[in-house]
Amino acid sequence: MTLRPLVIAATLLALTGTNAAGTALAADTTKRLGKFGEWESFAYTEGNAKTCYLAATAGKVTGGEKGKPTTTYLIVTHRPGAKGVDEVSINGTYGFKKDSKVELQVGAMKHSLFTKGDRAWADDAKADKAIVTSLQKGKEALLHASPAKGADVAAAFPLSGFSDALAAADKACGIKR
Repeated sequence: MTLRPLVIAATLLALTGTNAAGTALAADTTKRLGKFGEWESFAYTEGNAKTCYLAATAGKVTGGEKGKPTTTYLIVTHRPGAKGVDEVSINGTYGFKKDSKVELQVGAMKHSLFTKGDRAWADDAKADKAIVTSLQKGKEALLHASPAKGADVAAAFPLSGFSDALAAADKACGIKR
C-alpha cells in the first residue's frame, strides 16, 4: 500500500493538470492512454516499476460540508511488479470520518471499503476483484460515505467506458484476463 498515495497523487495531477500549489505542470511523466466515455487510463514508470490506472470523477455529488469541494474519484490501479492488480480506491477530497466505511454499490452488489483520511480502499485483493467485476457489468456505481465534516455524501460514477479504460490499462501493464 505504500505506493497508493503516489498513485492517487499522479491521478489527481493527470485529471486536473495541476500540482498541489495549483500551478500547471510543465512536464508530466504520466502518459495518458486515452479517454473512454467517463473514464481515463494512464501509465507511468518509476524506476523499473510500471503503474497503470484508470479513473473517473463522480458526475454528481451531494452532501458534504457546505461551501467546500466534494470532488470524488474512483480509481483502479495495476502495479504488476508489486503483484498488485485491480486495486480499487476512492479519493474524496473532503476527507472521510475516522474509522468509517464507504459503501460502493453497483447494481444489487454492495461493497464496503475502509477509510483513512481522504481515501478509501477495498479490504483485500479478493474484494478488489469482486468490485472490478461488478464495475465491468454495471451502468453506474453509487457511493455513500460519511465525510469528516458535513452531511453524508452520495456520489454517482457513470460506468460508460469503464471496460475500455480497463482494457487500455491492462494492455499497458501486460495484464491478461
